[in-house]
This record gives sequence, structure tokens and C-alpha cells, in this order.
Amino acid sequence: MQPVEEFMRQYFDERIAEEKREQASRAPFRRKFHTEDCYWDSRAGTLETIQSERVLRAWNSDTTAEVITSRESPGLEDVHQLRYHLQRSLDSWLIQSVDLWCMSCCGEAGTENCIFCHGTGWLDGRMPKTPLPERDVPPTRF
Repeated sequence: MQPVEEFMRQYFDERIAEEKREQASRAPFRRKFHTEDCYWDSRAGTLETIQSERVLRAWNSDTTAEVITSRESPGLEDVHQLRYHLQRSLDSWLIQSVDLWCMSCCGEAGTENCIFCHGTGWLDGRMPKTPLPERDVPPTRF
């Protein structure tokens, strides 16, 4: 069985490589439609953020694992934590969901009055278990 930490290192390395490929493939499009100093849709800082991600803690059972990481946002003094939920897949792992550390209550579990995480310290990254309700929204007129 692949160790969780090894899986995460492989994931980080391949994610960095994929981001580099993505940015390289978008370069001709950006040159055609944007000035060099236009940051809109540039993915500026994305590669640096991905490269800064590090494992803080990891634990696993036979079938599931949880990994807490931290990463920095370039140009900001913010450090964000992520919580990866992994499930076993043959001799390796697959990422099942990723939660974001609650910036509102600074991840303080038990702060039940937090309107974002409701005291868990994390923003749940899973899709809602039930479909979101349809909203009656009038059509937009141009």
C-alpha cells in the first residue's frame, strides 16, 4: 500500500506540472486578448500557491485517510489550511473531497456561532447531498 505522504507528494508534483502545462497552453490566448499587465483570468499566483503546499499532518486507517496541508497566497500574509479526505483505491489513494480551513473563525472548532462552518472549523468541500433548491429568478433582459 502506498503511504499517504508519498501519495500527497506525487499529487503535489503532478499538480504543479499540470498547472505549468495549463499556463503554457493559455499563453497564446492571453497574448492575443490581454495586455501583459492585465491580471484578469491570468491565474497569477496559482502556481506559487500550489508550489507552497506542504503536509502538516496525516493519518489513515485501512480504507480512509485525512491529510491537513498548508499553503501560502503570494503577495498576502495569509496561510490557508486544507483538509483532504482520501479513500483507498487498490494499492494507492484517491482524493474524495477537500475542505477549506474557516478563515472567519480561524478554524476554532466549537465556535458554533460561526455562520460559515457552524463550529467545525472547516468549510465542507463536498457537493451537497441533496440538490440545491430551484430559485424563482426572473429572466434577464438586455
